[in-house]
Amino acid sequence: MALARGLNPVGILNEAEDYLTVNPANSMVLLENIEAPEELPDNLFIRWHLIMMRASVPTNQMTRLLDSLEATFTKQSSPFFKANITTILSALGIFLRRERYYNDAQTSLDCSHKYAENDRQRLTLTNSMALVAREQGAHSKARNLYARARILAEQMQLLPVLAMIENNLGSMALDQGNINEAERLFRQALSDYQEIDKRSGKISAGINLLFVFLIKEQLVNYQRLVEPTSKLTAIFPNKSKQAMLLWLNARFEQLQGNEPDEKRKLALKVAYEDLQSDKLKAQVHRYLAGKLDIDVSLPSAPVRQSFEAHWFDAVKKCNWE
Repeated sequence: MALARGLNPVGILNEAEDYLTVNPANSMVLLENIEAPEELPDNLFIRWHLIMMRASVPTNQMTRLLDSLEATFTKQSSPFFKANITTILSALGIFLRRERYYNDAQTSLDCSHKYAENDRQRLTLTNSMALVAREQGAHSKARNLYARARILAEQMQLLPVLAMIENNLGSMALDQGNINEAERLFRQALSDYQEIDKRSGKISAGINLLFVFLIKEQLVNYQRLVEPTSKLTAIFPNKSKQAMLLWLNARFEQLQGNEPDEKRKLALKVAYEDLQSDKLKAQVHRYLAGKLDIDVSLPSAPVRQSFEAHWFDAVKKCNWE
């Protein structure tokens, strides 16, 4: 068995899991205290990677997410793998969406939904399906999926899921230029995330709300929110969130009369490439780049591409009976 540095592996896994909501970056640090996870029994090995997957999503560490997915699929015959197939395929769907394999993402999420055991899992998957639809510009389909998810989340009183839906609906409103609607949704999402103290949610909704404040040139509101949001973002290893804050702060300073110099413009161009999705890049291009006089390219329309991995054939077959 792998040896933890003076600690019991099960104890480390329990603690890492406890940190997922408030500080997933710390979950990763804790997992790394287990020196050789590949030597753990199958159930602990898979659990190690499941926690790593769940920590990789909010911190936007797609390389780590893929590494854990590939490791987990080496244990397909394990009963513990089959017992957690919904979570594994949900994480795979997120990875594929963020890497622009939209059709494969839908395939993975459909298979995950097949094995979902409760309404909470189905809610999370419906939200992911809506995000895939949004990335493809299918706003009507996305709204229908969100509406279905919202009804269930309200019935079940699942505040984390409601906050996630509100935040994503706010982003869709921003896509379509509905600024006031976006602000209302982001405010509600931030309030909900603060109530449950979910750090990644507070960062996401906070940055989205800051974006709206700048679009509306509400500098006082921006000043009130930027300090707590920046503090959380600084200690959260998500390059996309940090890149977005760089753009927002540049625009805020410009509105105060401080135009960005060439050095800062170059830094913003670099940060633009760190933004995690084409939709976010499109929003920055639309609302910030022109005002800051920064020449960045609008993302091209997604090209259909297929994910190539030998183990993905099993996902397509979707048969883990």
